[in-house]
Amino acid sequence: MSLSHQPKRSPLFLLGLLCSVTLLSACQTSPFARKPVPEPRYIPTIVLGDAQTLTIMPNRVACASALPMQCLLAKSNKDGSVFQIPYDWIDDFTPSLGTEYVISARPQVDEGRQSLNGHWTLQNILSQRMVGTP
Repeated sequence: MSLSHQPKRSPLFLLGLLCSVTLLSACQTSPFARKPVPEPRYIPTIVLGDAQTLTIMPNRVACASALPMQCLLAKSNKDGSVFQIPYDWIDDFTPSLGTEYVISARPQVDEGRQSLNGHWTLQNILSQRMVGTP
């Protein structure tokens, strides 16, 4: 005599199973749903700001940035502030080590965001002088 015993499924168990399947299927994406569309790529419109006179110091320094790079120290003749410009961020300007320059340059401005992007465009080299390196 064989005892085959099959447990009876209670209606409460079946209801719980049905609810679980329904909830899990609600988390799935529909094959008829529209695919997400990426935002259009932002392309800045660069314009040149007003010309400024800058004194470029004769030595390079390590930039205060996440990437290791060389910076020029620039002094604004407008307000006397000293700031860093990454070495190759003044278009058409290749400074020589040990030479101090006074230049006229225009900052590049992202017209859409109305903000400076850090790059400059050289207008003129007003003066240059060799400075002895320590």
